[in-house]
This record gives sequence, structure tokens and C-alpha cells, in this order.
Amino acid sequence: MRKCVGGNGSDATAAVQIYLLGTVNPLIRHLYLIGEPEDPNAIRLTDHEGPVIYGSWGTFKPAVISRGGVTTKVGLEIQNLTVTWTPGNLTAGVTVGTANALQLARTHYYDNWPIRIWKCFMPTPGDANTLGACEWFGGRIGNCTVGRSQIEFTTTSFLDVITQKLPANVIESTSTLAGYTGATIPAGDSSVPTFSVFTGSTTTKIYADTLTPTANRIYGTNVFTAGYMVFLAGAGATLAGYWSAIGTNEQYTDGHANNHNQFDIYTALPWAPTPGVDTFYVSKAAPINQADGDFFGFPFVPQPTSAV
Repeated sequence: MRKCVGGNGSDATAAVQIYLLGTVNPLIRHLYLIGEPEDPNAIRLTDHEGPVIYGSWGTFKPAVISRGGVTTKVGLEIQNLTVTWTPGNLTAGVTVGTANALQLARTHYYDNWPIRIWKCFMPTPGDANTLGACEWFGGRIGNCTVGRSQIEFTTTSFLDVITQKLPANVIESTSTLAGYTGATIPAGDSSVPTFSVFTGSTTTKIYADTLTPTANRIYGTNVFTAGYMVFLAGAGATLAGYWSAIGTNEQYTDGHANNHNQFDIYTALPWAPTPGVDTFYVSKAAPINQADGDFFGFPFVPQPTSAV
């Protein structure tokens, strides 16, 4: 059987085996953690009738939740799992902290979030610490489908990130993995630039002032075309975790003759950012590993992509 870990971190496998052999009706439940455990927005759910505390992983709250089957396979074949959740809170909000789960799922906020599932063994209802739990599934959310009152998470196991060796003839232009890089720093900067949102920003047009690496720098027209912006977490942040592809950027002059950076993004954000509170970083377009900057002999033309 799989290794079981008690709430205090000890190996409880032998105790679980004795428990299972000694009862005909074992109390077995599941714990679901969506997101990183240190993330205040992480979702902790259980199919038990009441709250369940499991060691340092936190408190898992009762929820209407179901999943597909998990099969054990030998080798590196990627497993897929579908988890369906009916959230209880349907009150709409206008920030990441106040928006309900259906709102966030519709904007693909949960895409690529990690998901962990444990099978726990309870000697008494609600006690997940004595005998603990075994790891049942681990992976990432690939897609969210939102129904009338439920969210269906389509997930793949963590094996999908295993580094694979590539034959020499698929390196460079024919290899997506080798041909692109992320978080590209603009010329003249020592790090990826960060910005603070300025007054007047909308869901598709963002005015901002540079914070780092050079305060108040105004970037040249279309330096960030086909790049992307990612909103950061922080006190009062309303868009933490959201991102968008950038269409154009240019200088913006406000009514007081002060200059700022302006970004026009491809897809509207779920709500306008909060000036002076929301911050984000920006990357140039990822370069292609071609000496002449072209792809298969044709100039690279950036295409719009989904925002979040």
C-alpha cells in the first residue's frame, strides 16, 4: 500500500494497515488542495461531512466535489483527472479577494494551478491526524469549464513537466522549447521592469509609472509589442495573478503635462486595476533563436493571445 503520513509528519503506514484489516467499514475521505499551501487564495476542500484539519496543510472545508478515477501506472505516462466542484459562495466581487470562484474560473484564473489530492483514513469522524493520509494525485489544472453552478477542472499529473531530451535535428527553429525564452529584459535594463498603475487606467488601456530598475523611465514606442504583463501580489492588490498579452505601448501625457507609460492590451481584464495599488511586471516578446530574427524565412508577426 502507499505510504501514509500522520498529521505530525510521522510514518503511519503500519497503523493504517492494522486499521484497515481490523474493520469492515473503514472511514475513508479525500482532501483537495488547489493552489500552493502558502497562498491565501488556495482552495481546501473535503468530501467529509465537516471540516478536517490535516497537519500543517491546513483546514479543509466540506464541499460538493467529485472526481474521475485515478489509476496506478508504471512508467512515465501522464495521467489525467477531472475534478468537479460546486462552490457555495456565489456573491460577485470586483477584486481577486472578493470575486467568487465562478468569476475567477471564467477568467481562467486557476489555469496552471497545482492540485493535490490525499486519501485520508479516519479512526473517528473528522480525525485526519492520527492515521493521516496518503498522496493520491498531484498535478496541474489545464483548463476550467464553468457550468451554471459548478466548475470542472481538467488536470494533468506533475509528470507533464519532466524534461525530455531532444534529438539534435529538432533543436533551434523546429523546437518550441529551445526556440523561445520567457521574461525577456528590454535593452538598457538590468532586470525585468515593474510598474505601478496610474490614474485613468481601464480594463484594456493601462497607464503606469516605472518602479524598477529605473524609476519613472519612459519606454520607446512598441518596445513591448507582443510581450506580456503580469500583475503582482501585494497589500490591496485587486488583480494579483492576472496577465495579458500587450498589443502596443507608447508614452502618455496626463492633464498636468506629466509623462507615463501606456499599454494597450489584447483582452480586457475582469475589472480595471486600482491606481497606486496594483503593480505588474512586463516582458518583451520572447525572441526566436534565429540569426536574422525571422522564422522559417518569414518575418515574425505577433498574434493576439488570451489574457488570463
